[in-house]
Amino acid sequence: MTAVSIIVLLLIIGGFIGFAIFLQLKEQARLAKLRKIAMLNNRLRQVNRYLDEMPPQYQPKDMRLWLFSRMIAIYDELLQLQPDATLTRRRTNLAEEMLAFQTNKQKRRFKPINDEILIVEVKRMFESFQSFLIASTKDNSINSDLAHRYNKMIDFFFYKVNADYHAYLARKAFLSGQMETAVEMYKEALSQLSPIKDTVEAKSTILKYKDVIQDIEDDLALKKEEEDKVKSVEVKSSSEELENEWSNFIEDSSFKEKKRF
Repeated sequence: MTAVSIIVLLLIIGGFIGFAIFLQLKEQARLAKLRKIAMLNNRLRQVNRYLDEMPPQYQPKDMRLWLFSRMIAIYDELLQLQPDATLTRRRTNLAEEMLAFQTNKQKRRFKPINDEILIVEVKRMFESFQSFLIASTKDNSINSDLAHRYNKMIDFFFYKVNADYHAYLARKAFLSGQMETAVEMYKEALSQLSPIKDTVEAKSTILKYKDVIQDIEDDLALKKEEEDKVKSVEVKSSSEELENEWSNFIEDSSFKEKKRF
């Protein structure tokens, strides 16, 4: 075999090897793209769940706006990887929803915490959101100061959700006229906040519960005072009635005695 033949053969072999490597790299790139698309879709569902399922009272306006912005950014990444009319439409609708929320001055309606199972579900969402904050900090989707503030807020909500449940039971008892039970439940709500009573976030809630307890206890004291007055009047009336009956009896007896004479 001549040197030329050997060189040609080596070139052919090298070409096949290069082509195989190219195909392998292309397949790796395709798989990496698919993995990234799957990851972004999972992240999209995750953020959408926070927006839809996290009770409004645990979702301050600036935090919700940040979640909207994260979702829009994820849509943008997906559209770069796989342009799609459906994704474009969803991204447009989300941007409109974000703008409407940003300009709306009306407060969102709170979701009642009326079940212990709901508390467990909400706390799991809090834990998931804190993990999301960590991941977002690592990929520079949020600055560390804002992530720290949201993380502290979620720490407060872990206690607040228990207090909200007992406050719900207290209001329910109050509306049904069970004042003593209402006071007991509000005091239990306070005890749920006791581990964080010195934090700025908890102080206003604690003050509100204390004011409500004081109002109910004042009403109970006034009611008891009125009941005592009524009882006192009834006892006095009963005593006077007995005295009148006794006097009438004595007078009637004396009259009959005189009549005998």
